[in-house]
Amino acid sequence: MADTIKQTHFFSFNKDFLGFLASMLCAIHCAALPLILTFSALSGLTFLANHTIEFVFLGISVIIATWSLIPSYKNHHKNILPLAIVALGFAFLITSRFFPHGFTEHLMTAIGGSIVAISHVINWRMVKKCC
Repeated sequence: MADTIKQTHFFSFNKDFLGFLASMLCAIHCAALPLILTFSALSGLTFLANHTIEFVFLGISVIIATWSLIPSYKNHHKNILPLAIVALGFAFLITSRFFPHGFTEHLMTAIGGSIVAISHVINWRMVKKCC
């Protein structure tokens, strides 16, 4: 709780920045990896397109979002907006799992990861504003 209140800069060690970072890495991974593997000499990195790695990214994002957003909601701003936005982001991420590897899956995953990242920025701003 104290680490969230004292942070005056978003890009510092705080729960929301960690959530933002994990979500953006997920979004970048899903958006850029197909292009990198297709158009580069890095085609030996196809193991990065493994579903296990994608579920690890998703799991880490869920854990950090729960660790950050719920206590901020309960103890600080009492605004449901960051939780609603993160739910929308995770809905995109979960729905993307129903598409085969292709453009739609990567697009939905990148959008979902970006939305989750945005929820952390909004949450951080709300905590900073109220405290």
